[in-house]
Amino acid sequence: MTTDAPAPALTVRDAVPGDLSALAALSRKTFTDKFGHLYRPEDLATFLEEFHGPATYAAYLADPRNLIRVAGTETGALAAYLLCSPLSLPAENARPGAVELKRLYVDTPLQGRGLGSRFVSEALAWARAQGAPEIYLSVYSENVGAQRLYARYGWEKVGEFIFPVGRHEDLEFLLRLAL
Repeated sequence: MTTDAPAPALTVRDAVPGDLSALAALSRKTFTDKFGHLYRPEDLATFLEEFHGPATYAAYLADPRNLIRVAGTETGALAAYLLCSPLSLPAENARPGAVELKRLYVDTPLQGRGLGSRFVSEALAWARAQGAPEIYLSVYSENVGAQRLYARYGWEKVGEFIFPVGRHEDLEFLLRLAL
């Protein structure tokens, strides 16, 4: 007979400046775990430094318009994060005040524990508190699991665009949810 070890306790909280290094490291790790196989190593390295490096997260943390939530294990290690911001996606007919769920990643060992759903709910609560009329996100066209999660909340596909990572081009779906 085998006994499953209890799942580690998680603490969800707002990110703070002291999380910068761990947040950037988690961001790079989770992106690479999920999508790294798609890209040439040099394209991936450049992309991670530019869009998932410490300077990027320092700017996000310094901007009070952003929401950054993290989930930490009982040891204090970060295991998941949510980033919401003013809209920067190519949404052609966005209403004034629209916002964006920019990133939501859960480290592989903690997937399936409801953190993704919890963070989606937190993103929606944040957007409503901002008075946003709608919230957007982009999702990789082949990331069917994430598309199913967002569909459960009512997000609808409203467009497509190309997302470059170096010389590689991904097809992204633009999703929108009216609030």
